[in-house]
Amino acid sequence: MAVTTALPASLRKAVEAAAVPIRYRDGALIQSRGDATPGLSVVRAGAVRIRNIGADGSHLTTAVFGAGQTFGEMTLFGDLPRTFDARAFGPTTIDHVSQERFERLLDEHPALSRFILRSLILQLHAALEFIDDARRLPLLVRVAKLLADMTRFAADKATLETTQTSLANTLGVTRVSVANALAELEREDVVVRGYARIEIPDVTALRPWVDARAELSPVGAHGPG
Repeated sequence: MAVTTALPASLRKAVEAAAVPIRYRDGALIQSRGDATPGLSVVRAGAVRIRNIGADGSHLTTAVFGAGQTFGEMTLFGDLPRTFDARAFGPTTIDHVSQERFERLLDEHPALSRFILRSLILQLHAALEFIDDARRLPLLVRVAKLLADMTRFAADKATLETTQTSLANTLGVTRVSVANALAELEREDVVVRGYARIEIPDVTALRPWVDARAELSPVGAHGPG
């Protein structure tokens, strides 16, 4: 799962003043993989589903971005094309900032550079952790960890509007495998399955459940020597 933080309020005002807002209907294409047009995209309202389509037609969703979250940074700092498709998830408004206006924003608001750097570092950290999890953790724990990431902003309980197929595509496994993992998590009272939704009855207990089975010491712990 891609991870990115939301722009603080002070920077959002500056970005909105420099941006061109574009409204998209649910499911509309915002950008395509391979698009080389440089610019920063910021979710003003609604949400954006980030995904790629395999040669066999399968869809792999890597993230859903909400208000204040950004994408397109690598077109500006790495001169790289867009590496994924982005579609509106419900009625959505995106602030598009051209390269010229973005460079002007950096001069006027140095804090924007620090925000972008932190956002990219978080994405790199998440990608490395995802690779490590895929090689080391059993699928049961990977599914639970994905659910924990998706509910990290919930206070006590949460309902995720998602399907087993979507979770399977995100993790790169079969739907049957995810169904079996969810059934086991339900037997352990971690989740409650519903039609096109998954309920987490105790969000505060989910992360400790995952951490207890993660097989690695928490970051910051010191081992022998």
